[in-house]
Amino acid sequence: FIEVLIDELSTNYNIDLERVYACGYSNGAMFSYGLACHKSNLIAAIGSISGVMLDTDCTTSHPMALINIHGTNDEVLPYDGSADYNAVETAINHWTTFNNTDTTPITNTVNDNGTTIEHYAYMNGDSSVSVEHYKIIEGNHVWFDFNYQGANTNQLIWNFLSKYDVNGLR
Repeated sequence: FIEVLIDELSTNYNIDLERVYACGYSNGAMFSYGLACHKSNLIAAIGSISGVMLDTDCTTSHPMALINIHGTNDEVLPYDGSADYNAVETAINHWTTFNNTDTTPITNTVNDNGTTIEHYAYMNGDSSVSVEHYKIIEGNHVWFDFNYQGANTNQLIWNFLSKYDVNGLR
């Protein structure tokens, strides 16, 4: 379906096929991880908001940049995982290892109107891709609406994804 959709859209619209991104919330985030694993030839980078990676046994056709935003109080897809779902750390570890990023992240913590946001940036991966994680302390299972260094959640995601194409950092 996604292959046909991308083909149809690129036939009718001026789309840069090297800059197709997958981003989603909850099940949509899981779908984005699935696309990264199984259709990486079509996807440049991915974003996951309140979602987990189900299948960690995958190899993509190129380094895959990831932005991940998840709350520590998510009761639907628990941050630390459950009997049914992987922990957020599992996905972060998978992509930092696959991409050969630095093992020690650059960290920063900010407070936005009572919301504590811990940011972890794993840099210097193959093709200069990075893996970035925003850990929302006491955050629930939501699409987050916070401000991090002057950018709202949507801007953060776009600012991250748009830096990449299928060849890595643009």
